[in-house]
Amino acid sequence: MPRLVLLCLAIALIAAGCGEAVDAGGESIDDDEFIDEPTVAEDLAGEVCDPDLVGAEDGPVESIYTIDDGALAGLCWGDPDETVTGAFELLELVAGPDQLRDVAYVGGFNGGADTLAFVVPVDDDYSSFVIAIDTVAAVDDPNELRLTLLHEFAHVLTQRNDELDLDGDPLACSTHWNGIGCFVPGSYVDSWVQAFWPEDELRTLPTDGVDQAAGEERCAIDPSFLGAYAASDPEEDFAESFSGFVFGLDVPDAVQPRLEFFAEYPELRAMRERAFDEGLAPQANTFDRCG
Repeated sequence: MPRLVLLCLAIALIAAGCGEAVDAGGESIDDDEFIDEPTVAEDLAGEVCDPDLVGAEDGPVESIYTIDDGALAGLCWGDPDETVTGAFELLELVAGPDQLRDVAYVGGFNGGADTLAFVVPVDDDYSSFVIAIDTVAAVDDPNELRLTLLHEFAHVLTQRNDELDLDGDPLACSTHWNGIGCFVPGSYVDSWVQAFWPEDELRTLPTDGVDQAAGEERCAIDPSFLGAYAASDPEEDFAESFSGFVFGLDVPDAVQPRLEFFAEYPELRAMRERAFDEGLAPQANTFDRCG
């Protein structure tokens, strides 16, 4: 299954896009071709609401909404967009407002490329985040959007500053170092790594992004992964598996322990229950099969 996801957190881009934009011929495109010089507005909390939060390099920014205490608070930049608000309301329906307290903005861009949605931190201390979606791709493939929204929300859950020690020393880190910080002992990802990622595999991981080729190699020989993208990195493995858990995907027996992991957490189990109660699950499994 081609995962239309880009993990920006792993490369620690704070208020920018997630890579250099290219046209269909592979040529770099100047940002000015995407959007005019943005008019920066003040959002409802009195902070700057800037299109760069969403990332102009991923496509022309169309709208940004402020999120207050886990709920939509209002449009703070651009034009109203029901695709953006609908996507967030779906996420709110499944995750619940309490779990969305660290999301500060939701935005929409028209990329028409490989990035269906992404997450970036708003600030240096990883206390609040932006979720952005490609409004065209979201309409074209709503099922993929659901999976991707929960995948990206998993990164919010695992990259919060109570889960990730940003001051950790990579040389002295007793847990997994992801290029940004050390995961707190007992955190979601620390527990995930202990359960599913042997130390010898962790040592092969890059610290500056995701190695897709290595993921494809792991996927080819190990049927316990939910696709090659999951096999590329522990955080992507967590996020892909989490979305599969929430939406009740029918997975091979070898993958089942990964989905069962999340059932041990009442707050995560509640998300799956809400997805089923709302008729959003079970959803068809379109992930690549490993092994």
